[in-house]
Amino acid sequence: MSRQENWPDSLRNFFPIMKWFSAYEKRWLSSDLLAGSTLAAFTIPEAIAYSGLAGMPPQSGLYACIAGPILYMLFGTSRQLAVGPTSAVSILVAAVLGGLTVQSPAQYAALAAMTAILVGTIAVVAYFLRLGVLMNFISESVLVGFSSGAALYIVSTQLGSLFGIHGGHGEFFERVSHLIMHIHEANPWALALGLTGFVLILTGEHLVPKLPWALIVVLGSIGLMNVIDPKAHGISMAGAIPSGLPILSLPSVSLPDLKHMLHGALAIFMLAYVEGMSMARTFASKNGYRVDPNQELIALGFANIGVGLTQSFPLGGSFSRSALNEKAGARTQLAGGVSALLIFLVVLFLTGVFSKLPEPILAVVVIAAVKGLFKWRQFLELLELSPGEFGTAVGAFIGVMVLGILDGVVIGALLSILLVIRRASQSNVSLLGKVPGQPRFSPLDENPANLPIPGMVIVSPNSGIFYANAESVKDNIMKIVQESEKTVQTVLLDMATTTDLDLAGAKTIADLHQDLSKKNIRLRLSRVQLPVRQMLDRMGITAQIGEGNFHAVPLLAVAEYLSGEGLNHRILCDVLPDMMRFLMKIVRERAGLLDGEEPKRLEEVASKLEKIMRELTNEFSCETPHVIDRQK
Repeated sequence: MSRQENWPDSLRNFFPIMKWFSAYEKRWLSSDLLAGSTLAAFTIPEAIAYSGLAGMPPQSGLYACIAGPILYMLFGTSRQLAVGPTSAVSILVAAVLGGLTVQSPAQYAALAAMTAILVGTIAVVAYFLRLGVLMNFISESVLVGFSSGAALYIVSTQLGSLFGIHGGHGEFFERVSHLIMHIHEANPWALALGLTGFVLILTGEHLVPKLPWALIVVLGSIGLMNVIDPKAHGISMAGAIPSGLPILSLPSVSLPDLKHMLHGALAIFMLAYVEGMSMARTFASKNGYRVDPNQELIALGFANIGVGLTQSFPLGGSFSRSALNEKAGARTQLAGGVSALLIFLVVLFLTGVFSKLPEPILAVVVIAAVKGLFKWRQFLELLELSPGEFGTAVGAFIGVMVLGILDGVVIGALLSILLVIRRASQSNVSLLGKVPGQPRFSPLDENPANLPIPGMVIVSPNSGIFYANAESVKDNIMKIVQESEKTVQTVLLDMATTTDLDLAGAKTIADLHQDLSKKNIRLRLSRVQLPVRQMLDRMGITAQIGEGNFHAVPLLAVAEYLSGEGLNHRILCDVLPDMMRFLMKIVRERAGLLDGEEPKRLEEVASKLEKIMRELTNEFSCETPHVIDRQK
């Protein structure tokens, strides 16, 4: 097929909306409209609250909820994922920009917008490098620990607004310590208002979960502030939200600041991508479709570049709002577009309503939203099922709590990398035995009825041999040899799991051959794939081991070994018939692919093999094997 013929398919893959919109069914529209409307009602108060979390003006979060979902609708592959400001990403933005010297709110806003553009650019570069596999390297246990630590960290940032106490800064313990030391300064009116709102949100979500209780509490508190004098009671307001849309512009940022933000943008990208992809995969599995990890990179990238150009801050996929979107019945990405349209109308005409939104209510909106991030049930499951992964989760949790959200992301990434390295370097090696009556081998510990071959150790690594696990594989093989009979004469290494071989892996096989030779033990290899064989040939290892010690399958290696040894009757009678059947099968399969006289000649060969098999089994007093049906 020509490149021109592939062009329409490539375009549809790059713009997934071309696929799902062309297949859109009218009956889905009502579900998407309802889900989008519900999503908008839940998103508005969270977007305003998360703006404060990021250190940005309230309108910036609303801008992100317009540009982000529209761009994701064009490029994203998840039907239910709700993109926009998230608690973890927002607090990470504040952590990244907190290390810069900022002269004014306008400069801070420009830095936040440029951070979004950097995050988007990193995602786009990752797309072209096909790095969607990054998702596979983030451990679930690390996510559990990080999200739980992030939940408590975010709560600590809101306690000052809830209690009406100002001045708390730093990491979790510094903020909590400041609150305790200044608890006598708490404003009872602010605390009472916040706690009342919090109880209403939690109770309402439990009793009538379909209603947007955060928005109801926000509007109720605004109504109350219009009745009482908030200044007289010391209750701080979020401030006026300007109406209208932002002007598209590229933020102006100095080169030193840009360099400082780069590593922070990388951390935000990692968090936003993993956060969004974990939700996208969950909903895809639940609803019977698949998401494209690489396409999600371009969707995340363009969405963040878009919000950066609209003077907003980085976004990601929201856990709580995505779950709400799915529960509300979203059938396609159109639900996110409907939500963006409704928020667009709010920004144009209704922002004045939120001018008297009290800060304690914004604080409890954030606290209520992040309660689901604390994964205490998953902690208990990890403790019960995998103490090692529980320790990893605790490490990520402590990293966030002690060092902060930014360093917590780095620690989480390092822990994930260490887990991958640890698992890759600890490749298990199975000791194999022959399955009775069949020409195959399987682990002896899983199948006690299997027949071990006296004097021969048959081993198979459970994963491919490469630099990280090569020494572990060799050590495990030598341990098996030492624990086996003292009369071990041959080790058969089945290489089926190794599809390629690096220098370290090849050298390890050479070292294994030398170590076994010192013990007068012969090394044989079976199922060596072409790239592996080529590497062994180039390094001269094939010559060291000997051409005759390479075998197509384990059965042939065992048969050759048995042919030179006077071994027990049971093993011989089990292996010989299977070996002959295997050879006859190959001959007859080959005959079926040829024309003319060749099939007839090969059939004669198969008949001779069958005759030889009968003679051998009679000679060794074996039970006569079942004759293979010639029609097969």
